[in-house]
Order: sequence, then C-alpha cells, then structure tokens
Amino acid sequence: MKRPNVLMTTMEYDVIKVGGLSAALTSIAHALKKYANPQIVLPRSGHSLPWKKLGEEKQPEVTVEDYEHDGVTVYTLSNQTLNTREVYPEPADQEGIKKIDEFCSRLAEVADNIDFDVVHMQDFFAYRAMDKFKEMGKPILLTVHRLHREHPTWFSGEKEALDKADYITVVGESYYKEDERELFQKYKDKTTHVFNGIDTEFWNVQASSYPRLARKERRKRVLQKYGLTDGVFYTYVGRFDPVQKGVDILLQASEEFLKTENAKMIIVGVGDKELERQSRELGTKQASKLKVINQLLSKEVIRDIYCSSDFALVPSLFEPFGLVQLEAMSSECVPIGSRTGGIKDTVISYDEKPREATGFLVEKGDPMALLEGMRKALKLYWETPEIIERMRKNGRTRCETAFQWDVASRKYFEIYEKLLHAP
Repeated sequence: MKRPNVLMTTMEYDVIKVGGLSAALTSIAHALKKYANPQIVLPRSGHSLPWKKLGEEKQPEVTVEDYEHDGVTVYTLSNQTLNTREVYPEPADQEGIKKIDEFCSRLAEVADNIDFDVVHMQDFFAYRAMDKFKEMGKPILLTVHRLHREHPTWFSGEKEALDKADYITVVGESYYKEDERELFQKYKDKTTHVFNGIDTEFWNVQASSYPRLARKERRKRVLQKYGLTDGVFYTYVGRFDPVQKGVDILLQASEEFLKTENAKMIIVGVGDKELERQSRELGTKQASKLKVINQLLSKEVIRDIYCSSDFALVPSLFEPFGLVQLEAMSSECVPIGSRTGGIKDTVISYDEKPREATGFLVEKGDPMALLEGMRKALKLYWETPEIIERMRKNGRTRCETAFQWDVASRKYFEIYEKLLHAP
C-alpha cells in the first residue's frame, strides 16, 4: 500500500523556533519517515534557512518555497505578515493572532497545489484552513501540545480546532485527563494521548564535549566556563513564560536556596522581560554561585550543561508533556519538577518509589515546596550519593525504553491509517 503523504501544519520547525514545539515536531517528522511521507508547512518568519531549496512559486499574496531537510519536505509561506521575525508577535491577542490567521488564509489558497492525504495539525495554528481541508476530503488529526487560555483569541481558535478535528491526540495523559479534564470530556470519543519522545542518541553523555571525563570533572569544566567554581550543580533551561513555566517560583526558591546552601546554579532562558530583569538581579546578588544567561543557546551547549549538572529544575505550573525533564534524564541529570501533567507522567518520584525513582516531584506553584525538594536532593547527594547515582541510571534507562520517538510515530501512523479508511 502507498505510504500516506502527511501535511503537518505548524509555526515552528527545526531552526524556526521559540521553544519545545520545534524540537518535538522535528523529531516526530524524522521518526515518521519510516512509515509515511511527512511534509511540513509553516510561515518562514524571516529566517535564513540551511535546508536544500527545491523550488519557489510566487503567487499574488504569498510566496511558497519548498525545501528538503534530511528527507522531510518543508514548505514555507512568505509575505509581509508571515515574514515577521517573531514567530509569535506580541501582543499575542492582536499581532500574534493576525499572523496565525494570515497563515491560515494563505495555506487555504495553496493547499490544492500540495499532494497530501491527511493533515496533522501541530496545535491549532491552521484552524481557519480546516474548512478547506474538509472540502478537499482530507481527514484531520489535531495534536495538542498545549492550550493557551491566557490568550482569549488563541483559545477561541483552539476550541474551534477541537470541534472540527476528526481525531485529537494530546502529548500528555495527565494533562487531558486531569488538568484539562472538563474541556476534553466533550471530545472523549475522539481523543487519546501519544507521548512525545526523546532522542537518546543526542541527549547522551557519550555525545557531550567531555564524554571520557568523570561527571565531577565535566561539572568542574562547565562551571569554570561560566565563571563559577566547582560545586553541586543545579540548572534551569526554559522559556521565561510567566503563565506556564513557573520562573517566578524558581527565582523565589533559588534566592533562599543560594543564600543558605553551598551549591552552584545556571539559569538559561529568554521571554518575559520582567522575569529576565529579576533573574539578572538575582545573578548579581549571588554572583559567586549563580550564572544567568538570558539568551538562546544551541542544543549542543545545553547538552553539555545537562551532562555536567547534578539536578535540573522544572517548576512548571502546567506542562502537557515537556521535554526538559527527559533531556535531563537522558543526560543522567536528576530532575526536580512539579507534580503536574507530563512531568508527573515521565518522572518517577523518590517519595513514591525510591528504588525506581528518576527524580523528585514537588507541589506546583509553591516556592517553599521547590526549595524543600532542592534541599532534599542536596542532602541525599552528600549523605547517600549511591541513591543519586541510581536515579541517574534509572532516568537514562526510562528514556531508552519508554519514551522513544519511534513509539510515538508508529502510533501516529496507526491513527492516519484509521482516518484514511474511515467511512
């Protein structure tokens, strides 16, 4: 039987990125090549692209360029609005939705020129093109990476997409069964979860810059690179999102922790300007213990940080899935995360299953709970280091066995097949 051509709609892919959606979709698309022909379509967002260009077609209101990226076809749509450098322009409920709606309009115009069998929407961003897809007789799978209740115009579009989708997957089980249970109850007959995965070959100590060094020696080198002396090493990497990521919780807990404990910390992230300011202020106060980096770093640099860190902080207020805790676990770094959504789905907490534990879970939204978790981890590190070492190994094994991208892509392929053969 012919392999299905899958049109994946998104705002992020590979180098056109803001956060985890790019990493997730890039991994999904490349794992899916074994089963189907993935095709990506997204706004170009003014980026210089490293992919092999195959062609270009200028239409009155949009330019369509097609590329090949390691066996994945990528279509970019460009015009004045779609080439806005910010992937999601601010304010989100005005400029952001304007760009999203423009993407929908232009995508609906060019859809007839693309050969595809099924649509796989990555979040709601193609919601206003769904009527066009239905006119064409193309089934639609919607994957929810997260909902944006904080942006009313976006959330309205998300509810429209949920209504019109033929089938829905959510990247985390707890997110749709618990955190957003009331909303997803309406769609229970057409919703399931498909966990994201992690590239354990990339997020691997053996792929880091210092694979032959003992972990403590790697730690010493990385901390020295950022102007810090050696010490038990905590790290945060993520968007400074004031609604989701709990950065305010992180900063409150870290201020007290660094005041009273002998440890080192690196915080990496960009986003909300006030949170960036607060993080720099804390970095100035605790200059001998904390390095704050308000910029995007390459995956390779982040990997070196995880492969030398002792503990990764994941204080999200909600998290449909989240990749940070898996990137850490795969790099043999122990996560300390909120007991919510995908973090709860992926991290086995020391409090619940000491022998199988891969990290620590704490109550979300509570700086004192995060502080207690950080202190508990530090105490175990000094008093029973063999427990921390076991958690490192457990985390790596869990990533290798339970969260592989091939597992996710197989499940998506099975859903495509069902949709294509449905009456």
